Amino acid sequence: MTPNPLARRRQLASSLHALRTERGYNHAELSRRSGVSASVISRTESPLGDVHRKPNLLSVRRLLDALEVPRGSTLWTQVEGYAEDAAGAGWWEAPTYAHMGDGQRTYALVEAGASRVWEYAGLLLPGIVQTAEYARHRVLAVTSDGPASNPEAIVAGRLERHRQLIEAGKAEYQLVLEEQAVRRHPVPPAVMLEQLRRLLALMDDAISVRIVPVDARLGDGYAPRAPFAHTSYPDLDDPPIVVVDNVTRALLVTDPDEVSGYARLHQRLRDAALPDADSAAYIRDVAAELAAAT
Repeated sequence: MTPNPLARRRQLASSLHALRTERGYNHAELSRRSGVSASVISRTESPLGDVHRKPNLLSVRRLLDALEVPRGSTLWTQVEGYAEDAAGAGWWEAPTYAHMGDGQRTYALVEAGASRVWEYAGLLLPGIVQTAEYARHRVLAVTSDGPASNPEAIVAGRLERHRQLIEAGKAEYQLVLEEQAVRRHPVPPAVMLEQLRRLLALMDDAISVRIVPVDARLGDGYAPRAPFAHTSYPDLDDPPIVVVDNVTRALLVTDPDEVSGYARLHQRLRDAALPDADSAAYIRDVAAELAAAT
């Protein structure tokens, strides 16, 4: 499986920062020794400043030379490998998806190469399981001052994320949904019915979905304030990442303690939710009620 580019940028950043501090160089001193600007060094060591910025392979090699890492050594090969993986192209960079939105591009970047995604959603179904029509209606309604500028590109991005992660069967996907997400109708009834049937088909084939009833007991009384996705990778040296959806953009959580907290929260929500089979029955009942009313 192709490594996650952002995870490898973080590995690259950590390795270069450790080597620089071990040698006792600040950014300016390493810049003089390597010929790489201090700003480039700083950005390479801070990959979360712009998660879509790729490292320059030539600059990384110059830094390794300046840091006196022997060419061909295990360390050189490892760090150079991080840089090569970090600079790899993702499907979301293709011209077809150029206008799918920065937030969704961030989701696609984080999901690349994932082995497991634990997602929570409150009032709406998350983009990665949406049908084209559900997604299209939600995209057109996403702003208060008018429709999104390129709705079809955004819809195409959501469908491709689904193909890459769920349809391809490359990762375990667990979704916890609040009851409102299937009871509410944020789209026309026929579109909502199609969406519920699609969700049931996915539950039969590929994913786990659990419904949290409105009267569920959460134990410690804590409930999430926003949708989030906790993503893990097959290489245990690549740390998990959480994406929090705050409507206007996707926020990344990378602090290990906070990331672990989200994992525990997702597990508590799953424990409080209806089991998979009961959740499927619940969704079937809602779909039947909706079909009878349309």
